[in-house]
Amino acid sequence: MNQANEWLNLVNLLGNVGFPIVIAGYLLFQFEKRIQSLEGIIKELHSELVEKEELERKIDQYVRMLDTERQTKQR
Repeated sequence: MNQANEWLNLVNLLGNVGFPIVIAGYLLFQFEKRIQSLEGIIKELHSELVEKEELERKIDQYVRMLDTERQTKQR
């Protein structure tokens, strides 16, 4: 009878603790996939932002060059 009680206690423990552990593991796995997806999107946005800033810098240089040429022609 003592061994049966030990088995019942073990099954009860697994029922009470095992389910939340399985759910927590599943949720962590799902969150990890989403975090990796968001990480990829953030890297893409960063590279696009860098390209945009580089393009704006080139446009500013071109505008300054045109302004310099206009000022030179007006003199």
